[in-house]
Amino acid sequence: MESTTQPIAEAKTLKRIPNGLAFRIEYFPDQMGSFPDNPRPAPLRNWDRVFEVSDKTTLEQFATIILDLLGWEEDHLYEFHIGGSIYVHMGDPNYSDYIVDAVNPCVSCAIRLHYLPLTPGAEFDFIFDFGEWHLFRLTLLESSPHQDRRPLPSLISHQGKNLPQYSGPISKKRRRLIQEKVPTVKPPSPTGDTSVIRFVRAEDHTMLIKWRASNDKTLWGKAVTVLENRNLSVEKISEKIERPVSVIQRWIVAFNHRGMLGLDPPRKERTPGEREAAAEKRKKRLLDILHDRPRSFGISRASWNLTSLAKAYANKYGEPVSRSSVFRAIQQAGYSIKKARRVLTSPDPEYREKVEQVLNTLQNLKPDELFFFIDELGPLRVKKYGGRTFAAKDDVPTFPQMQAHKGSITMAGALSATANQITWLFSPAKDTQSMIDLIELLFNQHSTVARIFLTWDAASWHSSISLIEWLDVFNAQTLESGFGPAIQLVPLPTSSQFLDVLEAVFSGMKRAVVHHSDYQSVTELKTAVSSHFVERNAFFKENPKRAGKKIWDVDFFQDSNNLRSGDYREW
Repeated sequence: MESTTQPIAEAKTLKRIPNGLAFRIEYFPDQMGSFPDNPRPAPLRNWDRVFEVSDKTTLEQFATIILDLLGWEEDHLYEFHIGGSIYVHMGDPNYSDYIVDAVNPCVSCAIRLHYLPLTPGAEFDFIFDFGEWHLFRLTLLESSPHQDRRPLPSLISHQGKNLPQYSGPISKKRRRLIQEKVPTVKPPSPTGDTSVIRFVRAEDHTMLIKWRASNDKTLWGKAVTVLENRNLSVEKISEKIERPVSVIQRWIVAFNHRGMLGLDPPRKERTPGEREAAAEKRKKRLLDILHDRPRSFGISRASWNLTSLAKAYANKYGEPVSRSSVFRAIQQAGYSIKKARRVLTSPDPEYREKVEQVLNTLQNLKPDELFFFIDELGPLRVKKYGGRTFAAKDDVPTFPQMQAHKGSITMAGALSATANQITWLFSPAKDTQSMIDLIELLFNQHSTVARIFLTWDAASWHSSISLIEWLDVFNAQTLESGFGPAIQLVPLPTSSQFLDVLEAVFSGMKRAVVHHSDYQSVTELKTAVSSHFVERNAFFKENPKRAGKKIWDVDFFQDSNNLRSGDYREW
């Protein structure tokens, strides 16, 4: 497979034919995360999926294809571990935090597969849902030129029943329908906006602040491009730093691909004058082609685009040219390609209304009203877990591949949006009764307020008939007695993990008290979890801070005509 470690924004590449990549995916049900433990637990027996994708697919689209094969919902965060690098999807860039506290170096998933160091036989990990921590291993089986012999992506083979996404109890009929459904795959949504930076690590943010204060105009321009990406359009940034829009876009793509290394790559020695002369000659040739019709070059199009211009140039002059070089040349000559902006679409028919209701409720909370994020976790087995820890140079921490667990815990939690305090309880299962118990607990803890708003995801037990009927009776009794707050539900739409603040809290708890643990009883694990939340609540009482960041600032539907199209995960 032809690949390069540099993105198209930073290096010229030879004209290439798209390759079809065949992958096998396997599932590891008994390991929490991708750790260098040896031996790794065995994958699920007699279960795999073999499928083929184009190497033009981005990691964001690749994750969508994987979840489509599994029949799972895309409402959680994920990451890929490839060739010593970590590629993370932090959620919709419009509503997730821009500055993230990522300790380990990582970059976004907005990168195409052919830029990655993948050769046949290469293996890498895919981790989905930082709460449940589902671990998959992907193996590249074959790479071959794709000549439109069949549409991509495509499913080649599969064995084993489908995997349920959530570990909570479901009916036998529902489980049978999930397991016996024939896996399918459909083309992913178009790639997200390439002019949007997905996230910036806190460590990189500190370096960018130094660049912005330096006397190096190039470093200053790159720092402004990244730091102002969420506040200004690329055109406004171009005016501010007096650089072409094409340069701004190259910097953004480079940062999404490689982080700070993409903005400050190793310098190459070039002969002065040769590059400029070649660029000027290429620009004149491209303008000659641009003023002719595509059909004159055997291209069945009514108008030019970057790909067709590059193809016509290569056919006429026998010299390959990249799309970025074409764009740069015609932009410098005063030409640009424009297309209409489409409005938002979503799988949830009430997506706009639900998100707008959540955000408006948060931004208009009264002093006697509270807002809680609700989520569940578990079951967590009581056993020895792998994890990261300090160890001597020659010591390798291990844990048994096969072990009998000592029980399990399941819990539900509620995070106060204003006080950043978490309320939790342990329950036998993720079901309607656990939600009723949690609501009653919140009611008793906050009996002096006027109203409590609850928001949660689209799990089946959150919208069960028995829960809705119980809540109607409960509110009626509260109104009749004149004591206690009214309970109002503000449900989240499907595919909206960027609003699930509590999921990150649960993930932090698991890293603190579950990873690399060896509890001997259910009681011991419950005590550790409870102690963690008690300490967390005490910290935020002494250091008040609202839960979440971006969710308090965004005005989601202020200008519906300027909303980008596609599912939020592609933005």
